[in-house]
Amino acid sequence: MTQDALVTAARGVFEATGAERIDPAYVLPSDIPLELSGEAVRARLCVFSDHRGTEMVMRPDLTLPVAGQEAERRAAGGDGAKAYTYAARAFRLPATDNDPMEFTQVGFEWFGRDRTPEADAEAFTLVREAVAACDVTPTATEMGDLSVFPAFVDALGLARITTDLLKRAFRQEGGVGELLVAAPQAVDADLQATLDANGAKAAETEFRKVLEARGIPMIGTRSEAEIIAGLRGKAAVHDAGGVPDAARAALSDLAEVNCPAAQAADVLQQIADKHGLSSVSSVIERIARRMEAILAAMPSIADEARFRSGFGRRFTYYDGFVFETFGQNLTSRQPLASGGRYDGLIEGLSRSRASASGIGGMVRPDRILRAKGETA
Repeated sequence: MTQDALVTAARGVFEATGAERIDPAYVLPSDIPLELSGEAVRARLCVFSDHRGTEMVMRPDLTLPVAGQEAERRAAGGDGAKAYTYAARAFRLPATDNDPMEFTQVGFEWFGRDRTPEADAEAFTLVREAVAACDVTPTATEMGDLSVFPAFVDALGLARITTDLLKRAFRQEGGVGELLVAAPQAVDADLQATLDANGAKAAETEFRKVLEARGIPMIGTRSEAEIIAGLRGKAAVHDAGGVPDAARAALSDLAEVNCPAAQAADVLQQIADKHGLSSVSSVIERIARRMEAILAAMPSIADEARFRSGFGRRFTYYDGFVFETFGQNLTSRQPLASGGRYDGLIEGLSRSRASASGIGGMVRPDRILRAKGETA
């Protein structure tokens, strides 16, 4: 099959659901994806300045601009469930040497539907129907749920500052491990002026002075404001006594979860029972129901899918079920299909003027071609 044929096959699956075709804005204000895409994605954004000097970005995926358009519709008084589908170009700097900067995504986004495990399963199986229509055999699927870690943290009954820091750290690669392994340490003396500064601008000025004195360039993907917020959080956790040993043990067990997806609910329940965290039962029940529905529709997925507790954290706007499917000739950073739940995105994009559940999924025809051993 050619790439055009793959696009047609996948789009046909999504359009058969009655979803409305959409091709949203190509160009977005940079603050939208910078705030919502997460550190791992920020470094790959195609950013430029318009004639007024305003920083803009080419759409890095289709979820953000479609959700932005839906947020505007709902903020203007629109309501009810809506479903959109697209076959459109997205733009990101390559994750690997053989990835293109410009590529097509074929997918769907659902808004305003019930937030149920069965809806998660329906979205997942729809993506897999599109993959099957492209006549490619997946080799692996990874699943996760970004509501699990916050639920376990809340169940531990920690100080608010510690809870907030752990949740922020979860979104950073290795962030939780760093907090759990090391004893809480006071912030270096030369950073105290940064922490004591009155106002964001003053804090950033003091922080730049420290970087200059240490000869350290700003080469990461986090902004100065994010780094300063992290430093303040760590200082507060140190003052509060750090993460208690019991919480360290529970979160360390949670961090190690990497099991067949069909066993995820049982494994998480064992950890909850071991550490006396009964309040996470509703999250675990949701995972069990979702997997039950997926297995009922696709029994063979039991041999392919794995659940990992930390999976999906690099995509900041996702807040629930997430998944990626892989094929031959692709790396672990090149899923041929993916998707997930983002129930807070509409509220964030509308600045709290509207809210609606959201879930979507997509396939990458260029990667499907590669998985099939073909070229465009």
